[in-house]
Amino acid sequence: MSNHSLKAMLLAGALLLAAPLAAQPAGESVQGTSLLGQPLVTYPNRNANVAPVETLARAARDAKAAFDAGMTIDNATWYGRILFYQGYTKESLAVYDAALKRFPNSPKLLRHQAHRLFSLRQFDKSIEAGLKAEKLYAGQPLEREKLGPDYFPADPDIVQFYLYYHLGQAYFAKRDYANAAKYFTKSGETSMFDRDLSNETASTYWRYLSLARGGQMIEAQKLIDAYDVRLFHLHPKGGSDVYFDAIQLFKGNRAASSFFSDKDSGRAFATADATAASTAYSLANYHLLMGNRDEAKGWLKRAMAVDAWSFFARIQAEADWVALFPGEKP
Repeated sequence: MSNHSLKAMLLAGALLLAAPLAAQPAGESVQGTSLLGQPLVTYPNRNANVAPVETLARAARDAKAAFDAGMTIDNATWYGRILFYQGYTKESLAVYDAALKRFPNSPKLLRHQAHRLFSLRQFDKSIEAGLKAEKLYAGQPLEREKLGPDYFPADPDIVQFYLYYHLGQAYFAKRDYANAAKYFTKSGETSMFDRDLSNETASTYWRYLSLARGGQMIEAQKLIDAYDVRLFHLHPKGGSDVYFDAIQLFKGNRAASSFFSDKDSGRAFATADATAASTAYSLANYHLLMGNRDEAKGWLKRAMAVDAWSFFARIQAEADWVALFPGEKP
């Protein structure tokens, strides 16, 4: 290869990395395909619980401008998050793909890439990215993620919590319950450092299901018997929590007949769709563990019957349906 050709290739690569991404997405958008072959469609203004629609749009414009002006790990992280909040998962993934070309060993970018891949049902690729991030974080202290502008209030996440949590989700979707339990355990351990009871509760819920679905019922029962958090501790100002309620169902403190809900709690990501999918999926697991496949089947259908397609409960219900009822349409 001539020096001229080599320089041309290097220049083309530099321009590719420097070039801004496509125009800001807007409106209805087909993002991918569900495990049942259905289009995953984002409708405009769906995520009003996260922030007012106007605030989301403003934050997305500002984030794109900062990203295009000079990509950093932090502004790429935030831009991808805002796109995801708006429901534009494939565009969010494109941001992380581009940023990782420049910062290939950023575990924070890899953690977000893994989450977006999981949302798009690309479980093997999600696990690959998550395991790479885990290796890069080995021996490192916990990291709190720097978030966006002051007009978009948000609590900084502990990156490793969500890294392990999403690895657990990806392994659970692949029915690798041993690895799912391993990573939900690790996510729960990280939540103990800042006593985040919501994260601890979510990790306990999924770890319980991983153990129980994997046939380790004694360990699963010990886990929820030891869970002694009260709802007041989770939400001192009142309200409900789908994972807390499900743990009470599995502990025998709630009747299955009283459990299903599709009430919007008003919290970010806890929309009516989210509550319906989550409570239905918990009931599906309750009946699966009781040996009632027909009852579980109906609740899996209900967990999938929501427009919002990025909720963990809907994704896991799809994975269960494909595995348990192959060839059947819900």
